[in-house]
Amino acid sequence: MGLKDLRNEFYDKIRFRGQMPDSEMRLRKQIVKLKELRAADTEELPQLRDDVQGLLRAVNQLTLENQQLRNELTEPRGRLRVLPGQPTPPSPR
Repeated sequence: MGLKDLRNEFYDKIRFRGQMPDSEMRLRKQIVKLKELRAADTEELPQLRDDVQGLLRAVNQLTLENQQLRNELTEPRGRLRVLPGQPTPPSPR
């Protein structure tokens, strides 16, 4: 008699008595819990993918703006014009 046959015989006797082994009950509960988690993941995954795409667009936009600002800092300042300020009164001595 092989190992598989012994296992099947054991479970047949347990079921005949109307009992389920604790290990099988724990495994069945774990299976239910894992199926629930998988269902939740299936619902959440598309939203997470959309979020990633939105974040990638934002990073790309910010990278472009950052590069533009860096370019403006390295360009000659000929485009900037200093406006005359108000004369300051002489300080009392």
